[in-house]
Amino acid sequence: MTARFARRTLLTGLAAAVPGLLAGCSSDQGGKGGKVDKNASAAPASDAGGDAFVMIIRHGEKPSGDQQGLDENGGHDGKSLTARGWSRARALPSLFSPPAPGLRTPARIFAAADQGPLAGAHRMRQTVAPLAAELGLTVDTTHPESQETALATAVLAGAQPVLICWEHSRIPRIVEALGATGSGAPATWPDRFDLVWVLSRTAGGPWAFQEVREHLLNGDG
Repeated sequence: MTARFARRTLLTGLAAAVPGLLAGCSSDQGGKGGKVDKNASAAPASDAGGDAFVMIIRHGEKPSGDQQGLDENGGHDGKSLTARGWSRARALPSLFSPPAPGLRTPARIFAAADQGPLAGAHRMRQTVAPLAAELGLTVDTTHPESQETALATAVLAGAQPVLICWEHSRIPRIVEALGATGSGAPATWPDRFDLVWVLSRTAGGPWAFQEVREHLLNGDG
């Protein structure tokens, strides 16, 4: 009777614990195999509050319809820029060196990671590669998409001005992580490839927002 009672007690305890264990597993989105919530808010970056001048662009044109992606060697690649996207990338140095009105020549350039377990497409790095080569800079691809808070912390911690090339649906997350939500920046990036969002502030002051149009290629707005 004692052994039967002990076995019944053990089973009862396990049955009570299972729902809690399952709930804990289902809520874990950050572990291996977890999904990134595209609607989640970005946490504020670590920010010393100094002067900042941050320029953000979307990558160049991506594959659509009969427009195929092409890698650096001209091979078909769905994660790379189209021919028009490569044209935009090659024209980008003329926008920043010397800088067009409202822009500055970047001291650092960031693009979303395209290598490693959280890698995205190559388009962000490809878009800014010609500009980086022109300026003698190395593109920082440390941060993958979904790590906008860490990106913003790195951006604010170093030399200014900064240029970021990112996936358009996540650019508002960068604005939020920078603490610039009240700057006047739109809540979403429009369906365009020819814009630069400029976020600037002086030490201790509020963020200001300006939108600059590239006018690099025929057909740009």
